[in-house]
Amino acid sequence: MQTDQDSKPKVGEFELLTAKQTAVLHLLAQGRTSKEIAALLDTGESAVNRHIEIKRSRLGGVTRLELARRYRNACPDAPSALRVDSAEQKIDLVAPPPTDERPDRDDAEADPLFQDSLTMKIEAPWAGQEEPVVVPRVLDGANATLTRGAAITIMVTSILASLVLAITAAWAITEALGG
Repeated sequence: MQTDQDSKPKVGEFELLTAKQTAVLHLLAQGRTSKEIAALLDTGESAVNRHIEIKRSRLGGVTRLELARRYRNACPDAPSALRVDSAEQKIDLVAPPPTDERPDRDDAEADPLFQDSLTMKIEAPWAGQEEPVVVPRVLDGANATLTRGAAITIMVTSILASLVLAITAAWAITEALGG
């Protein structure tokens, strides 16, 4: 953390600067960005950043803002920082928002707003695909449940009849063989 003594310029901090370095620090003290400084000095932005970074590292890694502040304090010809004294006056940049009272939406007049709905029918992309027919067409139709129930009853009855017939045949063979 920096103290007040760190922000005070030391003797010789800004001596032995080249003309380009002085110009860069002078514009930095005015609050310009690296891109603006590069455009004003007809040099590259990386060169401007390099000048600033070299000076920052020589001063112990201070921030750009602190570098500009120290340069303003150390050099009498450095521009003063532009400041706005907002304690004395209040500047309204935007008109205050209108304060018209809107009625609540919970009254009876708001109810018809929900009747504006629109019914839409969207078919699924897979709805039109034909699936292979598993059930014979005889078991489909208006009375499909009745027809399928009758088919199941007939199949169960035939299975039971064949089972009874098989048991009767086995019993007859057992008695014929001497059982």
